[in-house]
Amino acid sequence: MIIYEKRGDMRLKPRRVTENILTRLLKDERLVVLLGARQVGKTSIMQLLMDKLLNVKRVEKNRVFYFDLEDMSLLEIVNRGIDEFIAFLEANGANLKERCFVFLDEIQYMENPSNFLKLLVDHHKEIKAVVGGSSSFAIRSKFKDSLAGRKIVFNIHPLDFGEFLEFRGRKELADFWNTANWEKARFFKSDFSRFFEEYVVFGGLPKVSLLQSKEEKIGYLKDVVSSYIKKDIKDLFRIDNPYAFNKLLKLLASLIAKALNFSNLTSICGISRRTLERYLFILESAFVIKLISPFYTNRVKEVAKMPKLYFTDTGIRNVVMGDLNPLEARSGSGELVENSVFSMLLMGKDLLDEIYYWRTKAGAEMNFVLRGKTLRAYEVKYRSFRGPKISRSIRSFISEYSPEIIYVCTKDFYYHTRISESNVFFSPVFSFKPS
Repeated sequence: MIIYEKRGDMRLKPRRVTENILTRLLKDERLVVLLGARQVGKTSIMQLLMDKLLNVKRVEKNRVFYFDLEDMSLLEIVNRGIDEFIAFLEANGANLKERCFVFLDEIQYMENPSNFLKLLVDHHKEIKAVVGGSSSFAIRSKFKDSLAGRKIVFNIHPLDFGEFLEFRGRKELADFWNTANWEKARFFKSDFSRFFEEYVVFGGLPKVSLLQSKEEKIGYLKDVVSSYIKKDIKDLFRIDNPYAFNKLLKLLASLIAKALNFSNLTSICGISRRTLERYLFILESAFVIKLISPFYTNRVKEVAKMPKLYFTDTGIRNVVMGDLNPLEARSGSGELVENSVFSMLLMGKDLLDEIYYWRTKAGAEMNFVLRGKTLRAYEVKYRSFRGPKISRSIRSFISEYSPEIIYVCTKDFYYHTRISESNVFFSPVFSFKPS
């Protein structure tokens, strides 16, 4: 256990989600659950929360505790049950007469986390817990009780582009991005473009953005793929055919932004349909990939099957592919930029929003359709425009659905027009801010 102390002059970079979590932590009685892949910054967010509790909210040190459950000695203590855990806190000076904050990292390693946390929430109101884990499936499989009404879940994603700019030391650009002040930002178009292309190639894992050289970034990403995807996931989910699993992973990396043909995948990998679906479920539960369904109301005219695939981090995808070349020196750069737009949509969407793609059997398509309080659609065209060109796909979608907004994500072109009741915005993809 660590009784949290500020680590010398180490300065943690701020994350956008932290303030929202802190508000819930202080005002909500429910358990706070942080879910996300390894290396997306869950532990750093816990440290940011602890730092704010201690140094902003002035909570005493003997009321803030951190457990890393990859430490077998600490895991053994929590696995003995809630009474032993409380006794251990008291032995370490916890002031249980006041509200204490306990952070439990890598909760999926516990034997019976649901019973432990249920008892903690129901019978120990003096303790407010924040738990984190790297696999939604592993956690769900061990949660015999859903903890319905007792928890609030935050999905932790890689950095969005604004956070990436802050991590790269360009706060002034991040401020333009955060406030959508494109009237001023247009004077820094070349800087935005350069950083965005770096973001697309190397992804948004926090540590990657802090490394300076290409070699360091590649080495780190390779280590993440090797240790997390090819080892931890294989061991945690008991992958029975590692060769086929790894072959599928590389094949999927070549299919980003494409609709999956399950028959082709099973044939190429030499596995059954049931095994394929299990492997896809594992990769999605471990936050490596994300599948989205088609948006349709008319099965006769519109595609109603075959999910499209995206990686949650483009840097991970590029390492799996073995290609970290700049955008101008590679094929498929359009699909890679589309994947980055999807990642930012995923980060910025409201809780009840759903992301789809749309395609008609006649060939009209929109890359993304976001359905929530309003209907919005997105078309990614990563090229230079000399003037606004309203595609047949945009006109078809407006005619069929009358969305509030359609965004066309370009390389470097701004424009706004209105078609019927729909606003159509052309904007550089580096300026794209979904929330």
